[in-house]
Amino acid sequence: MFKRPKITVVGAAGNVGASVVQWCAQKELADLVLIDLKPNVAQGRALDLAQGGAFAGFNASFIATDDSSQMQDSDVVVVTAGVPRKPGQTREELVGINAGIVKAVCENIKRYAPNCILILVSNPLDAMLTVAQKVTNFPRERVLGMSGVLDSSRFRSNIARTLNVHIKDVSAIVLGAHTDKDMVPVVSTATVGGVPLNKLLNSEQIAEVVSKTKRGGAELTELIGTSAWVAPGFGVTAMVESIILNQGRILPCSVELKGEYGISEGACLCVPVKLTNKGAEKVFEIDLSSDEKAALKAAHTAYLEVRKIALSNL
Repeated sequence: MFKRPKITVVGAAGNVGASVVQWCAQKELADLVLIDLKPNVAQGRALDLAQGGAFAGFNASFIATDDSSQMQDSDVVVVTAGVPRKPGQTREELVGINAGIVKAVCENIKRYAPNCILILVSNPLDAMLTVAQKVTNFPRERVLGMSGVLDSSRFRSNIARTLNVHIKDVSAIVLGAHTDKDMVPVVSTATVGGVPLNKLLNSEQIAEVVSKTKRGGAELTELIGTSAWVAPGFGVTAMVESIILNQGRILPCSVELKGEYGISEGACLCVPVKLTNKGAEKVFEIDLSSDEKAALKAAHTAYLEVRKIALSNL
């Protein structure tokens, strides 16, 4: 009998986790397991979503629980568990608290879903990815971070809104660290309908788009009092869909580097990867300007500092 894929979302009672569950359910990608320390809230999220299926046009299978063993043999596990940012708080300030949470979650993943592809959302993302790797000992292709898909979506949105063009025609990518100051919006390769961005916007306008992209997460936190969840949910689902359906999409994700971009082995930063049912099947290097190379190097330096704090909490 055909076996449906199984996706587990850890932290499903939270906004980001619930958003991932919603989009995965609407696309009918797999059977869904919602795990959270607040099982009643997770069950409520699942029930609310299931009751919307009649007119949204989907029929999804749910298990909502605080029992980690229910993730047994999951194909993909998405980890959104962790403390969200508060207004004025940096992602780095979260490192000590969230490292302990991610460690505990990943111990259960290693026990119950040892063959899964792990997608991490918890912040500070790149350092938490290193924690996940150390605890699970999974190969790099099966430990991914949702960072670049969100940051790149914000970059494309800002370009489209500035030019008043359709976002589908915007091609732009963000590399580096998932932090306000160390992400690297790659202007040199950005295009709109094949037209280079620097042919459409002047240097001041481009600088404003870049600045707005870097402050995307902080701006939302200031406006709504907590981290974003709709756009992150879309971003994670794009990754999950490419993996479950073996689409082979090339998406910017955080992954362990092994010399790519001249960065030492063991560092986790966002780069373009090909996502298949094997996970990050291939990591790509793209040409960068001298300024972008310097920014990526700075992102690596910043990552190393946060990684040291994260690993000291293991």
